[in-house]
Amino acid sequence: MTALRQVLLVAWRDFFQRARSRAFLVSMLIIVAVVAGVGPLMALQDRTPEPYTIGVIGAAPAALEPALDRAAAAFDRTVETVTFDSVDSGETALEDGDADVLLVDGAELVWKEEPRLQLGAIVNSAIQGLERQRTIAELGLSDADAARLLHPDALDTRTLTQPDPSAGPRRIASYVGSILLYISILMFGQFVMLGVMEEKQSRVVEVVLSRTRPSRLLAGKVLGIGALGFLQLVVLGGAALLTLSATNAIDVDLAGIGMRIVGAVLFWYLLGYTLFAVVYAALGATVSRQEDAQGVGMIPILGILPGFFLSIVALDDPNGTLPHLGSIIPPFSPFVMPIRMTVTSVPLWEVVLSIALILVTTYWVLRLGARVYQGSILRIGAKTRLRDALKAGSER
Repeated sequence: MTALRQVLLVAWRDFFQRARSRAFLVSMLIIVAVVAGVGPLMALQDRTPEPYTIGVIGAAPAALEPALDRAAAAFDRTVETVTFDSVDSGETALEDGDADVLLVDGAELVWKEEPRLQLGAIVNSAIQGLERQRTIAELGLSDADAARLLHPDALDTRTLTQPDPSAGPRRIASYVGSILLYISILMFGQFVMLGVMEEKQSRVVEVVLSRTRPSRLLAGKVLGIGALGFLQLVVLGGAALLTLSATNAIDVDLAGIGMRIVGAVLFWYLLGYTLFAVVYAALGATVSRQEDAQGVGMIPILGILPGFFLSIVALDDPNGTLPHLGSIIPPFSPFVMPIRMTVTSVPLWEVVLSIALILVTTYWVLRLGARVYQGSILRIGAKTRLRDALKAGSER
């Protein structure tokens, strides 16, 4: 039997063994139902905010209500005014929640506790606009002169290069890919590690290793569990997009992203997952207890978290020193390079070098992981040190 066929058989077994489990099916149904229900709930929810209630006390400028309406419209809000006979009655309403703010004599704002910045900006804008109109009338300026005074001509602008309308969707796609990679590694990397540990406890691995090499068994487990995890992400992501689009809960526009960007994000996603999943599988072979698994599971995070944080930095500074180096050096490149490729122009040689380095790194991690796997998978009981596992694996 060829090596590829052995890897695929192991992957097939791990994929369907977990996909047919009742726990997986029930959890998938529950999660899909929850995700599918988000869109209708958002659509049913009244997303129009409640109007602000402004209590007016004493002398108020003429045309106050239209001025407040115009100022609130700039913030996509609405306002309503309530007149009070005295400051005491207004403050009582403010304490009881019947008013959001009090406007006293057109010159003072009274709040219950902390000022609300948006509402304060609305009232101040309305009062200042009315004051400007009064001053213009007193000066006897014409409408044209007043318009030039209040709204002077803006400077002409031009760009040396034509703005790319698809830049925004591409940035979003690459960042979403980075987030998915981060979540997938943390979730499914743990699944790979626990799967190896459970197989070690059941001693099934002794039978399997009598028919195939440890490296092929390791590759098959990474491929099988990874394929199941990727399928789960596709199902959940598809359910979310369909329900949100069908209910118009959000405006989903994927046309500006382009298949090239989607392919690049997917390509780097697969490279990053494979690298870290092999690490998780090798570490899973060194432990036999759940308590020990939690400890060794923290080791890959030392490479995951810096890569994810560098991807955030790359969004704003793609050519900075740290993002530049992080996009080339494994294990950070799967997080950072897709961001740089969508935000700025990356030389082809950097992309090729980054791909070559992560492929070489994954190959050697797989070989070392297979040695660790071979040297520790049959050891039941106490946690196996990596040095001992490597030594035992090289002797076999």
